[in-house]
Amino acid sequence: MKMPETMIREKVLAEAVAKLVDSLHHKYPGIKVRPISAYEDEDFTLEVSVSKKLPVDEVEEACHRECLKTEDEYDLYIFPKVVYEQ
Repeated sequence: MKMPETMIREKVLAEAVAKLVDSLHHKYPGIKVRPISAYEDEDFTLEVSVSKKLPVDEVEEACHRECLKTEDEYDLYIFPKVVYEQ
C-alpha cells in the first residue's frame, strides 16, 4: 500500500526539520527553536531565540547555511528567523 504524497512529504519535512534543529542545537547549545507561521511560500518557518551573549548575525548566518544544506538534501525551503530572547 502506497502512502499518499502529502503524508510522504510531511514525513520528509519532519525528518528535515528534526535534523536541522539538532544541528543548530549542536552548534549553539541553549538556543530555543519553535515553529512559526510562514511568511510567504516556504515549506517551514522557525524562530531561533538566542541569548544576548551570542551575536545574532553570526547565529543567523549559521542558520541560513544549515537551511541551505537542508534545502539541497531534501528539496525543502526552510526559513529561520533569529531573534534575541525576551
